[in-house]
Amino acid sequence: MKKHWYKLFALASFLIPFALYWFTKTTSLGFADAGEFAIVTKIAGIAHAPGFPAYVLSGWLFSKAALIFTGNHVLSMVLFSTLCNAAASLLLYLASVKLISHFAGMQKEVSLSTRLSSFGAAISFATGYTVWHWANSVEVYAFHLFAFSLLIYGLTFYNFEKGKLYLAIAATGLAMALANHHLTVIFFLPFIPFFFTENFFNPAQPVQKSKKNVIKKQGYFSVLLSREFRFFILITAAITILFYGWMFIRASQDMVFQFGQPDNLSRLFYHLAGGAWQKNTVTRTEGLVALRFPYFTMLLVKHLFLFIPFATAGFVFLFQKKMKTLAYAVLVYFLLLFVYQLRIDQTADTDAYLLLPFFFFGFPVAAGIYFSLQKFFWIRFALPVWVVAQIAFYFPLQNKKDFNVSESLMRQLDECTPKGAVLLISDWTLVSQYNYFRFGENFRPDLTLLNYDLKFTNWKLLPFNFPQLYQYIKPEYDRFIELLGITHPQEIYNTGCTLNTPELMNAYINTVLKIKSYCRKRNLAFMSDPKAYLFLKEYKVYGNESHMSGMFISDKSTTLGKSFLSLPFKWLHSRQLLSEPAATDKIVDFEAALEFSKSYYRLLNDTASCQSAEKSYLFIKDLQKKLKANMPFVYRSKGK
Repeated sequence: MKKHWYKLFALASFLIPFALYWFTKTTSLGFADAGEFAIVTKIAGIAHAPGFPAYVLSGWLFSKAALIFTGNHVLSMVLFSTLCNAAASLLLYLASVKLISHFAGMQKEVSLSTRLSSFGAAISFATGYTVWHWANSVEVYAFHLFAFSLLIYGLTFYNFEKGKLYLAIAATGLAMALANHHLTVIFFLPFIPFFFTENFFNPAQPVQKSKKNVIKKQGYFSVLLSREFRFFILITAAITILFYGWMFIRASQDMVFQFGQPDNLSRLFYHLAGGAWQKNTVTRTEGLVALRFPYFTMLLVKHLFLFIPFATAGFVFLFQKKMKTLAYAVLVYFLLLFVYQLRIDQTADTDAYLLLPFFFFGFPVAAGIYFSLQKFFWIRFALPVWVVAQIAFYFPLQNKKDFNVSESLMRQLDECTPKGAVLLISDWTLVSQYNYFRFGENFRPDLTLLNYDLKFTNWKLLPFNFPQLYQYIKPEYDRFIELLGITHPQEIYNTGCTLNTPELMNAYINTVLKIKSYCRKRNLAFMSDPKAYLFLKEYKVYGNESHMSGMFISDKSTTLGKSFLSLPFKWLHSRQLLSEPAATDKIVDFEAALEFSKSYYRLLNDTASCQSAEKSYLFIKDLQKKLKANMPFVYRSKGK
């Protein structure tokens, strides 16, 4: 086959996904950790455990260069994710070509069937439901997928060609993954030695009682002592240490945002071990697996979708050819992560844990397409139709143009808050997004917006970012931090605020009351979101008279925020929302704000505002029914 076909298929494997991702992107930050990752890549800061230094440093460097073309950090990071995911598609194509060429017995000339089956596997992967969802977000997962694709590409080519360059590529990919979302790639480590054995991509040899075959049977373990494997491990370790070493040094510097401070061995170990999120992996929540199983099983079906027949045919082909090791490696790796994420008591992001197993599924899909092409000639004409049909079906579902989350939330924040207001907010999405837009884009620097645990993700942030407020509340705040540090030493550097002693609770309430005194002295509004308000009212921080100010509750009338009553958020009507677990907390927050608004405006005899709040409240309740039907595990009773 002529060389230009190689270039055409390879180019299409990259450009088609890139175009799809780019034209379905949003320039708005999404829920959960998007605001955090936007700010840490903007300032080269410290992200939540395990720190993701490979993503933070690479994203920071990329954004510096890309700003020439994009003019915007968020858009630069969306472009970064898009390029990473498209590159993963290309690497899957190249690795599949190598694999299928081996099946076909081709050493130099590669057939159209080989190219076509590899291209089909790459595009089916790239347009898979979960893959596409995370491909153009300000998140770590596209970069993580790229790192894993480098690992698989390098190991596959090394298996056939034994070149040290491919080992170096694979080691670089593994190091980037270990210095990113390390847990999901740690599950893959036991499968890596198979790529160093001779029979991983070859039919299994019959076992005989001969010395030669006994050595082959022990090949997996002998690999661990080989010179090539040591070379691979050495490069991996060196690059991984460089990334985490950078994070360790960077953590000792003060900055406008840092999640944790892994600048000594104790805090570094805590950060690498998962930090505050460790509890999600060890707690047992009754009925959680049963609630999550249908949803995450459906994600596999949605990923493979029209290519399920080819995936099935691929596994049949691998077993027929006696390549059981490869087939079992794909299945076992998927099952390990599938079972692991089923038992995580976490609502957001765990679908992305399956991205790496979905990539590995590309090999059986490619084998299945090739096998089918040999049996049925007409499939070479039908395959493009399969690809186009999958793209056409998922395009409207993955179109994020109307998913204007941070844009609309910041607009409402602006409209609901008077100048100089101090806000205590429980919603992680809003707090993290504001931190990015304030310190990254100089948005509303007059506001003092704090997480309702006061310290947010590091006790140093309040003194560093709000020195005037800190000077006023210094005795109370320092006492609160001192007591929290004694009782829960890691929490003063991370999220979390366990107020489980009377002394600690009193110190916290005294600090909040001093903040309120600061507001009174300067005639500033003291405001909270509904969840924080209910907590603070219980401890009499708020009196009987409170006022609605859009989506917030204020201790003084502001006459602002009535636009919130009509819910001016495009994303509430987006199809994206129905598969976005991280959005549900914000929906609950809206529900509470609207419920308070109904009572508030009814007392004021403001019929029009009351009716507007009632209409929006009913809309939110109906939306919650749809979300619960689609994602029941999100709405489980806490602790059950």
